[in-house]
Amino acid sequence: MIMMATSVALASSDAVVLEAQARALLVWKDSLDNQSQQALRSWGNTSTPYSWRGISCDTGVQRHRPVINGISLWGMRLRGALESLNFSALRTLTHLDLSHNLFAGSIPPSIEVLGELHALLLQGNQIRGSIPLGLGNLTKLYSLMLHENELSGEIPSQIGNMSSLVTLNLSSNHLVGHIPCEIGT
Repeated sequence: MIMMATSVALASSDAVVLEAQARALLVWKDSLDNQSQQALRSWGNTSTPYSWRGISCDTGVQRHRPVINGISLWGMRLRGALESLNFSALRTLTHLDLSHNLFAGSIPPSIEVLGELHALLLQGNQIRGSIPLGLGNLTKLYSLMLHENELSGEIPSQIGNMSSLVTLNLSSNHLVGHIPCEIGT
């Protein structure tokens, strides 16, 4: 009896997580320009996120309902800002690919809450500002692709905290200074 109650509670909890994730994505979609919203028309209140374009879900052994673990929207010419995306609702993401779009603005510091992230691919956009220091908290990240943007400032030494990092590309930006010695050690 206790096991069944726990199972129902877990299923309910996962459903709440998926619902919050869907809401966060729909709010972000609404912040994008009209053409981008049209490209994401499969995202809607009447469908579940695992049927949405560019969204992948993980049911996992421990889960009774899926959670969003990947966003792959590369090359769709989406226009908007990353600041409008509620990363706190998407903590289960392991893969975020928004490369080769028209995203502007900066990389929000709140991205550091994505502690499960393995790949962050933002290359080929119009992202400005500095690289957030909090990216160094993403210790499971193995691929960080920020090239072909308009990033400026110095490369933060905190990137050296990414102990799993295998691929790093920061080329074709406006970065200054030296590559921190903490990177690659």
